[in-house]
Amino acid sequence: MNDFPMDPRFTDEVKTFYQLAATLQQPSDTLPPELMRAWLEDLHAKGNQKLIGTFEGKLEEKHVKTNSADIPINIYTPVNTNKDKLVVYFHGGGWTIGSRRTHQTIVNFLADATKTVWISVEYRLGPEYKYPIWLNDACDVTRHIIENKESYGVDQTAKIGVAGDSAGGMISACVSQEVKNIDFQILIYGLYDFTRSAPSYKEFADPQYLSTPSLLDWCIKNGFGDGVDMNDSRMSVFRNKSPEQLPSTLFIVAELDPLRDDSYTYKEILDKAGVKNKLVLLKGVLHGFFALPGIYPKACAQAVDAIQEFMASI
Repeated sequence: MNDFPMDPRFTDEVKTFYQLAATLQQPSDTLPPELMRAWLEDLHAKGNQKLIGTFEGKLEEKHVKTNSADIPINIYTPVNTNKDKLVVYFHGGGWTIGSRRTHQTIVNFLADATKTVWISVEYRLGPEYKYPIWLNDACDVTRHIIENKESYGVDQTAKIGVAGDSAGGMISACVSQEVKNIDFQILIYGLYDFTRSAPSYKEFADPQYLSTPSLLDWCIKNGFGDGVDMNDSRMSVFRNKSPEQLPSTLFIVAELDPLRDDSYTYKEILDKAGVKNKLVLLKGVLHGFFALPGIYPKACAQAVDAIQEFMASI
C-alpha cells in the first residue's frame, strides 16, 4: 500500500497510519464491498484500540422506524449534558462501507468535548441499497429526531445540527437542503460536486493520497444506480438554487485530499449567499483522518476543538 515515495508534507501521524495499514489486508477497488467493509472495520478497531471504551457517558442503541425500514442509531449522552443542542452524525465510507462501529470512537470524543448528545445513524449502504435509499434514510431519521427532541434528552427548543465525514459530509449537506429546522451543519471533507473537476482531484490523484480516481469511481458505482442524474441538486449541493436558506456551516478540510477543493468552492457559494460559515484546514493529513483519533491524535484534537468552538457560537 505504501510502495511509493511519500509526500514530504505528510505529518508523522500519516506515517503512523501507513505503518498500521501495511499490517492489514490491502484495500482495493477491485475487491467486493463485503471485503472492503471488513478491511475498514479492522483498520478502525486496531487504529483506535487504545481508545475504545473510554466514553464516560451513556451509550444507547435504538431503532427509528421509517416507512421502509427500522434504522439503528447510537445515542451518545455525555456526563453533564447541555440540553440546548443535539447533533445527528452520518459516518463516511463512500456510501458503501463504514458503520456506527467504525466511527464510534470519534463520536465519543465529540460528545465528550461538546457536552452534547450526538446520534450516529446506521443508514443503509450500496450496492445493496443505492441512492436515494440511503439519503431517504438520513432525512427520515433526522426528521424523526427533530420531531421528538425531548425523547433524546434535550429541550424542545434545542438546536439541531447534522455532521458527517466524507460521504457522511455529503449526506449532511444534502439533509440540510431537504429537512426543515436544521440549525447548523459540520461538513468534514465531503464530496459536494460529482463532476470532480476541481484542481485538487488531479493534484492528489496518486495512490499515496488514498482516494484515487478509481476508488471514487468504485464508491459512486456502488452508491448510485444507473441512470442517476449526478448533477441533480438534491445530491450535488453546488447546484442548490437557494443556498441562502442553508444553516451556519463549519468545514473541516484535509490539506492533502482530492476532495479538498470542494469544501473551498462550497464555502465561496455560502459566502456569496450570506450564510455564516468557517473553514478549518488540517495541514499535512489525508482524507479519512477524522475517524482515526488513535492514529491522528493531534489532527483530530484540532478538528474537535474547532467543532467545539463552532458549536459554542451557535
